[in-house]
Amino acid sequence: MNGCPAFAVVCAIVASLSLGSCGDARGGSNADRADAAVTLELWTLSLRPTFTDYIERTIEGFESEHPGVEVVWVDVPFGAVERKLVAAAAAGRAPDVINMSDLMFARFAGARAFAALDGVLPGDAAGRYHAGALDVGRIGGELYALPWYLTTQTMIVNTDLLEAGGLTLETVATDWPGLREQAIDFAEPGERSLFTQPLGQDSQLLMMLLADGLPPFAEDAGGALRADLTRGEVVDFIRGWVEVYRSGALPRAAATNGFEHLIEVYQNERVAVLNTGANFLGRVRGVSQRVYDSSAVLPPITGSLGRAHIAVMSLSVSAQSEHPELASALAWHLTSPEAQLDFCRLATILPSTPASLSDPFFAGATPGELESGDAKVAEARAVVARALPGAVAFTPAMEAWPEMRRVFEDGIKRVLLAPADAPGDLLESQLASIESRWNGLIDAMNTARVATGGRAATMDAIPTPTALPSADRAGAAGPAR
Repeated sequence: MNGCPAFAVVCAIVASLSLGSCGDARGGSNADRADAAVTLELWTLSLRPTFTDYIERTIEGFESEHPGVEVVWVDVPFGAVERKLVAAAAAGRAPDVINMSDLMFARFAGARAFAALDGVLPGDAAGRYHAGALDVGRIGGELYALPWYLTTQTMIVNTDLLEAGGLTLETVATDWPGLREQAIDFAEPGERSLFTQPLGQDSQLLMMLLADGLPPFAEDAGGALRADLTRGEVVDFIRGWVEVYRSGALPRAAATNGFEHLIEVYQNERVAVLNTGANFLGRVRGVSQRVYDSSAVLPPITGSLGRAHIAVMSLSVSAQSEHPELASALAWHLTSPEAQLDFCRLATILPSTPASLSDPFFAGATPGELESGDAKVAEARAVVARALPGAVAFTPAMEAWPEMRRVFEDGIKRVLLAPADAPGDLLESQLASIESRWNGLIDAMNTARVATGGRAATMDAIPTPTALPSADRAGAAGPAR
């Protein structure tokens, strides 16, 4: 598996176990052993101790509806879950239900580590979940995950700093192309930037390409998926970001640091605009009341399609589960509109079930938030809730995607940080190199898929939504302030 060791490990270990020694994950009917004691193991990611009471209460609700079933809950550190899951699968002890982020999930689903859910769910997934989140759980045409909780971003603006640079809430751009155009005139290099965005580490350039309707992929004459990073419009889009960075209009950390640099530059009043989670406001308030007081909340920044990006946490059923119907029912229960609404009351997250959004909780501040002075956080929650119906997870549903992102980040950092006398065609040559390596990763992924009974990736794996009509875009009726 050239250049993709993590992917190779998962394919070699997990796929062989899931299809070989573990047998048919759907074998046997749970109806035949309804009276027997059944234990299901559930893995979540970094929810203890903050959400212990909530998870235990939700599990108890499931157990009361399924007499004779006991759920054993294991909370796994976020950074350790992939290693622990491979080890558990190798020992034949994978959990029945596993929580994954959208970037982790596809790698395991493509390796056939999860059971297909279309035939075992107790209801209609398409009618229950937000379509833009549900699509992340489909690999090769089959559903392998239910979306659990979501996060999307909101545009947070330091109005004092914005006005110092000659802009207002009415004149500042609300999409990435417009912000990039305003950034050079606004900036005082080394002192003040209009905005920042991770471009090298944790690069958001690929997400922004997709959000602008410029997928860096195409299909060949036979319908196979191929990388397409050297297409003129893709090169021009990336070149525009490289140029605005190299002009000094963005903080240097935009190339070298990931999301962690956002907090520092905003709270230190070096950046006027951020696109980040609503929970960020609470952190700003704890560091600088002055910055918090001057912060306004607007709808999330989008590309030209007008659709916000969402990150998805999902639940999958292990291919090793001896009780796939019950395991699927547990995932269904945890992701119900009622359970998700309860979860959202405890955390700054969004539900994957549109039915939950009709609750007044997403319309404004609660009495407790008004009393504690957290109305601005509630305002951000309402803003992102309004944006969610048109939002999309701009995350390709491919198990090779994490490695492809790493290859892109390594290459684009070389361009961003190149000396002034670097060759003029450096960007084109780097994108050509990345494209070649991507195609190698796609070939390796498809070979592994076909070997385990799957099908090769097509453009169906790439989110390519239509542009959202202007009237349906977040903030079409005016920004929330």
